[in-house]
Amino acid sequence: MRSEDERPETQSRPAESGVEGQDLATRRSMLRMGALGAAAVFTVRPGAGLAQTAVSGITCSIPVPQSSQSGKWIRDNGDVVNPNTKNSYNPPSTPLSGEDVKNSLAYGTRYSGYNQKATDAFNNYIKKLTMGKQGYTCYSSIQSRP
Repeated sequence: MRSEDERPETQSRPAESGVEGQDLATRRSMLRMGALGAAAVFTVRPGAGLAQTAVSGITCSIPVPQSSQSGKWIRDNGDVVNPNTKNSYNPPSTPLSGEDVKNSLAYGTRYSGYNQKATDAFNNYIKKLTMGKQGYTCYSSIQSRP
């Protein structure tokens, strides 16, 4: 332990008096309030973001396949292939709704107008979506929903 003599000297400040002392106290209070306010914002905002994600999962859509591959079919393993390839299915003419995809992935429901094998092929395609591909954001928001 250090003795009193070994401690580094601290700067001495003139005594706070009058208006200067009040200004300093006010500034300190404002800083404290700002810090508390920032903490409150960080606590509240994530909840709002989750609400937006939940809504987007209902209203979003996933094109199968993405528009740059229009005219292609979907193979049973989810790969995009040339039309009439063995074990492949003609994709839907309109994007699949986020709600339909969520129900199909979670409960095994079929897409309207398609048998179970075609639905499974489309779901395999959707599961292979990566960042940057059309439908990825919708698919990831569906995955984050309870």
